[in-house]
Amino acid sequence: MEEIKKCIKQAASILKTEAGVMDTSGVIIASTNPDMEGQQDSASRAVMLSEDQFSSTSDKSYMKIILNDQVRYIAYLDGNDANTRVNLSLLGEWIKTVVKEHGTDAEKELFIKSVLLENELAGEIPIKARDFKINCNEPRLVIVVRTSEEDGANTLDILQSIYGENSNSTVLAMDESTSIIVLNVADLNEDADKNAFVDETSQAILDSLNNEGITAYIGVGSFVPLFQQIAKSYRDSMLALRVGKIFEKNCYISKYNQLGIGRLIYQLPSTLCRMFIEEVFPNEAYRSLDEDTLATIDCFFENNLNGSETSRELFVHRNTLVYRLDKVKKNTGLDLRSFDDAVLFKIASMVRTYLEYLETSKDNMIR
Repeated sequence: MEEIKKCIKQAASILKTEAGVMDTSGVIIASTNPDMEGQQDSASRAVMLSEDQFSSTSDKSYMKIILNDQVRYIAYLDGNDANTRVNLSLLGEWIKTVVKEHGTDAEKELFIKSVLLENELAGEIPIKARDFKINCNEPRLVIVVRTSEEDGANTLDILQSIYGENSNSTVLAMDESTSIIVLNVADLNEDADKNAFVDETSQAILDSLNNEGITAYIGVGSFVPLFQQIAKSYRDSMLALRVGKIFEKNCYISKYNQLGIGRLIYQLPSTLCRMFIEEVFPNEAYRSLDEDTLATIDCFFENNLNGSETSRELFVHRNTLVYRLDKVKKNTGLDLRSFDDAVLFKIASMVRTYLEYLETSKDNMIR
C-alpha cells in the first residue's frame, strides 16, 4: 500500500491530470488528490465486469493491474484520449513493477524470519534460498537490537537506512521492539578482523540510535559458516542480550563470545543456585548489608581490590573503608581483602542477582 502511494505521489509531479489507484471494490487507496483517498468510484463495478484490461467513461480511463493472473488493483487517469491511455499504461506498469518487487522483498523477509525461528526444514532452506538469490555458502552474523515499543518503528527505519542499500545484509522486525540485522561476513577471515568488525559495527549502531534519542540494547550473536545456521546466531544474540541485562549494569552492547562467568551462571538450574547462596550467605546474611556498604563493595571490586583507589574514589578515609570491609566480614564471614573470599563473594552476588531476576522479570526477550 505504501509503495503504491509513493508511486502516485511521484506521478503527481509528472502528470497534469488527476491519477489514482483503487482496490477491486472501487475504494480509492492512493490519489494525486489526497481528498479522494477512501472515496468510492461508482464505475469500478463496470470496469471489473469488463473483459478488457482498459475501460473508460466520459471523463476517466481505467486500467486493471493484473498480478499472478488476478486483478489486484485498478489504476485510473482523468481523460479518455489516446495520450491519456499511453500515460495510464505507463503508470499501470510502473505500479505493477513496484508491487512485484515489494512482494518479493516481503516474501524474502518472511523466509529469513522463518529460518531465524527454525520454522523451515534444513534440507529445504538452500532450495528456497536460491529463489531469493541468497548464497547459503557464505558466513553470517546476527545482531539483535532491542528498544522500547514506542521507538521500534523509528529504529527499524534507521537500521534500514544504514543497511538497506547493502545487498549483503537484511534488516527486519521480529516484534514491536526487536529489530534483527543479518550480516554477510564473507570478507572476514581472521579472528582479529571479526572482533574489530563486531566492535565497530555494534558501536556504530548504538551511536546512530543514541543520536536520534533512542535507548537501545544490542546483542551480538556468533559467526556461523552457512546461511542455514543463522537460527543459532540469532539464539546466541538473544542470549547475549539477556545475560548482559542480568549481570551488567548499563550494559548496552553484549557479545556472545564475551559473556564471561555470567554464561555459566545463566545455565545453572535455580535449585542449585539457591543451594549455593544458602551455603555462601546462610540465613540471608547478604541482606544485612546497607546501601553504603554495598556501594563500597562494588567500588572495591571495580578497583581490583585496591583499597587506596577505592578510598579516593569514594572520598572516604582509609579507616572508613577498613571499617566497612570488616563489617562485611562480620556479617557474611567473607573477607573481601582475601582473593579467594572476594571471588566467592562476587560469584555469589551474581548468582543472587540471577535468582532475583528469575523471580521478578516478565521479560520475553528469548522466544
